[in-house]
Amino acid sequence: MKIICIADIHGNREAIKNVKEFAISRGIERFIILGDFPGYESFKDEGENLEEIKDVLNMLKNFKVLAIPGNCDHPRAVDVFNEFNVNLHEKIIVMDDLSLVGLGGSTPTPFGTPFEIGEEEIYNKLKKLIESVETDRFILALHNPPFNTECDATADGVHIGSISIRKIVEEFQPSLVLSSHVHESGGKTDKIGNSVIANIGPLMHNRIGILDINGDIKIELMKI
Repeated sequence: MKIICIADIHGNREAIKNVKEFAISRGIERFIILGDFPGYESFKDEGENLEEIKDVLNMLKNFKVLAIPGNCDHPRAVDVFNEFNVNLHEKIIVMDDLSLVGLGGSTPTPFGTPFEIGEEEIYNKLKKLIESVETDRFILALHNPPFNTECDATADGVHIGSISIRKIVEEFQPSLVLSSHVHESGGKTDKIGNSVIANIGPLMHNRIGILDINGDIKIELMKI
């Protein structure tokens, strides 16, 4: 099974068209969206924010989609996801012999974005979800990357990932952590113990990931 992973769309409809064409050309029918749907000009307006999310989901209506919110998405994005039957936020979805565990939002930013959550809440929510996983292997689908990896560094080399997510990864060792959020680290991977960490990168710059689940779990990061 192959799944296209995208994130940080930020209103770029042309990028959605490009990735749709790419998916069709590869015969891939599934998407995981790791949040940040709206553009920078519209994310603070609740109505525009939610309409942009609906627009993207309608553009991908012929695919099997799962989605979590990013920090730029309004908290009511989860209602939209439920309406479209794509919600992965605070959910566990079993695929074959592994579980996909989703949590959206990010730690607080300097920009006052609408979906920010504290470290303690992140830790508690993820711990509760993971303790309910019934498969031997699981993947974390997050917006925020873990702290102090190749996947959370800004252009200045400052690490801005989540300390709680790193602690969760160290404790529970998921097979793979999908993330985005830090655009400058898009397309990079790292490891924490045996866990592979991947920053999918911003779709607004045509970055995607292809998750390949076929016994082994592989992630290929690319620009289309």
